[in-house]
Amino acid sequence: MPLERRSYSKSFKAQVIAECVQPDISIANVALTHNLNANLVHKWIRMHAQKKPGTANYLHPGQGSATDSRTASMLCLVILFLSLDRLLD
Repeated sequence: MPLERRSYSKSFKAQVIAECVQPDISIANVALTHNLNANLVHKWIRMHAQKKPGTANYLHPGQGSATDSRTASMLCLVILFLSLDRLLD
């Protein structure tokens, strides 16, 4: 019997993204806490960033230094956190 693909509500995605913004919390740790794959959480962040002009500066792994990538990820998450109300629309 094939497994059904799980789906997540917009409010749950918003909650996960909001947790990723917290200081000293890694995206991987948030994902593990919710039994999610970290790549899925990154995908949600990227998808939301694409919908928001000015937030598409998210650096993918392998671009720039690790510090640059982490800083860019955190900046993207802060911008996303500030616009979470639109995610719930």
